Amino acid sequence: MQLKSGSKFILSQEIIAEVSSYGHKMCNESEIQAFSRISKIISVGDVTTDTLHKCGVPVHLEVVDLKTRRGKEGEFQSDPSSHHVKNEAGTLSHDLFLLIRRLIPAGGRIEVNGEEDLAVIPIIYYCDLNTVIVYGIPGKGMACIAVDRSVKKNIEELVKRISHGRIEN
Repeated sequence: MQLKSGSKFILSQEIIAEVSSYGHKMCNESEIQAFSRISKIISVGDVTTDTLHKCGVPVHLEVVDLKTRRGKEGEFQSDPSSHHVKNEAGTLSHDLFLLIRRLIPAGGRIEVNGEEDLAVIPIIYYCDLNTVIVYGIPGKGMACIAVDRSVKKNIEELVKRISHGRIEN
């Protein structure tokens, strides 16, 4: 991947659909609590992150955009310790990739100016095996991806494909 700060991958609808249908399992809070005893938990999305915090799940890394599809203004608040990055809808910014790579070892919170949904791709790309990524599916609940060698391989191939696609600076 040879991008510079401010550049981004523009993902096709085909790639977005592929990521949306990616091998996840719907999980309830008690299943995620059980995962958290043996795996790192990474959350994507405000409602998901809030739910995990409320049920006592230790979240290693969280990626939020301070918005929800319910559209309640001010429902989620910025955290002064957060790292900030811009990422437009339907894209993956180079800066988001780099920030995720930097924060994966120690954890933390990323607040995205734009949309965080596709952050699952660089998270899987950079995370350790035995990590569980939790994200919300509107109207359905929380989805979990348990990262193993097969999942990593699929995402590595996907990243190769998108890195040969359309890039804007």
